[in-house]
Parts: sequence; structure tokens; C-alpha cells
Amino acid sequence: MKKSINKQLVLSVVLILVCFLIAVKALSSITTVIFDSRQTVCLDPGHGGDDVGAVYKNNSRFEKDDNLKLALKVKEELEKKDIKVLMTREDDTYVSLKSRCKTANRGKADLFVSLHRNSSSDGTGIEIWIKDKPTPDEEKLANDILAGLKGASDIPARGIKKGYRDSSGNNYYVNANTNMASCLAEVGFISNEKDNEDFDKNIDAYAKAIADAICKNLR
Repeated sequence: MKKSINKQLVLSVVLILVCFLIAVKALSSITTVIFDSRQTVCLDPGHGGDDVGAVYKNNSRFEKDDNLKLALKVKEELEKKDIKVLMTREDDTYVSLKSRCKTANRGKADLFVSLHRNSSSDGTGIEIWIKDKPTPDEEKLANDILAGLKGASDIPARGIKKGYRDSSGNNYYVNANTNMASCLAEVGFISNEKDNEDFDKNIDAYAKAIADAICKNLR
């Protein structure tokens, strides 16, 4: 009789222990899900593949390559800060504007930053584009990125621009069709030799400045 009671006691203890371990594992899984919901940023290296973007003399330099180099460095800086990063492309691939926006929207990104280089016969400097009627969050994001790049650069800051470059009243597609605060950064003119030298010399500082500015705008 005594052996039977001891056996039942042992079985009860084992059962309680098993239930406890199952509960701990379940709670651990829930905790992991809760705390894995990190802030998410979508980085968009403009152009890619057959869409080379703006070019330097004799096609010796393509905008698509500079955009990707910078975006990958920004990604690295953000991941150091435990920020989740979505990339619209991570190699030399063509991606439609619609697909870029889908990546950000489906991934429920908190911020969207598109990276580009500018081009003109005599232009120089950095400018940030936001919607014609931006939200306060978009204006802050753009201003923080511009301030950061200005501090990392020897070329002029051209300011915050609204809408689209042709004054048509439209917006850049990626600004108009993303569901979160967004901006498009033109990081110097690829058509300008000095801007290119500055880009190459300061690309790490550019990436850190952009990442730091982004972090200031995450809640």
C-alpha cells in the first residue's frame, strides 16, 4: 500500500514538472513573439538592372550602383542598433516602383527611405524629397536626414523639396504609394566630379548619418 502511494506521488510530481516545463516553454514563445516585433525600416536603393538611373561621363559610373552601395551600408548600421531592415533590392536587379511600395506596405515598415543620386549639367549638393502635402513625421524625417548628411559632407545642402522635380503637382511614386512616413534622398549629383569624390570619401559617414537620423524618427 505504501509503495503504491509513493508511486502515485512520484507520478504526480513528474506530471506537475512536465506541465510546468510546457507552460514555461509556451510563455517563452509568447515573450519571443512580443519582443521580436522590432521597429522596421524599408530601404529602397533606387533603380537597378537595366534601369541604371543617372550616369557619369561615358557611362563610367551608374547611379544604380551608388544607391545600392549606400543602402547596404545604411542597412548594416541599422542592424547594429537592432532595427529590422527590409530592402527593396539587395543586388543589381530591376524592381518596379509598385513592387518597391508593396515590400514596404506588406512588411508594415515604420519608415521608408529611398536612396538616389541626382544629375544635371551644373548641379551639386544634397536634397531630400517628400510629398507635396507631407505629414509632420515626413518633414521631421527629411530634415533629420538632411542635417545628418550636411554634417557628413563637404557639398551644399539644397534643402527639403516637395512634390516632384518638374513642378507638375505630382509626387514621387514611392512617396505617394507607401503607407508610412517616407522620403527620397538625392545624395549628391553623380554628374558632378566633386560630388562623386565626396560620396566615395564619405560613404561610411553618410550611411551612419542616415541611420542615426532614421533612429531619431522611430518610436
